Amino acid sequence: MKKFTLTLLLLLAGIPTLFAQQTVRNDIFAYLKHEGYAPALDKDSDIEFKIQGILYNIIVKQIENEDYAYVEVLANFGTVTPYDKLMEIANDINQNKFVCKCSVSRNENRNVFTLAMEFVTNSRANTEYQMSHALRLLPAWVKEFNDRVDE
Repeated sequence: MKKFTLTLLLLLAGIPTLFAQQTVRNDIFAYLKHEGYAPALDKDSDIEFKIQGILYNIIVKQIENEDYAYVEVLANFGTVTPYDKLMEIANDINQNKFVCKCSVSRNENRNVFTLAMEFVTNSRANTEYQMSHALRLLPAWVKEFNDRVDE
């Protein structure tokens, strides 16, 4: 009986976290629809949508023991551009852009370049405010990345 009670308490303790994470995800989903995008959930229940033909993903994670959620809006690009050139571009963008995170990794026979914006949020108003910036800034960063790769 003690094990059952303890298990039940642990499960119930996790419910607010699940609801908080789900609420932020729902807020983002609704905001994207309101702004005219066609968001969908991928196999990991992350949000995906397109801007000008580019696929963006949104990852939402609850911050442990806090009432905040961590949100990452990102775009990944597979390319045959040399790894060293991608690292140079990533370093330049990281040094010259605020709230932008660029990274480079290797995946099979291709290099992967990731552009992302991260934020924490605890309210619908803050989520929508941050998402408005992400929708404005990320396409410009993607264009800059593509221009730099084509040099």
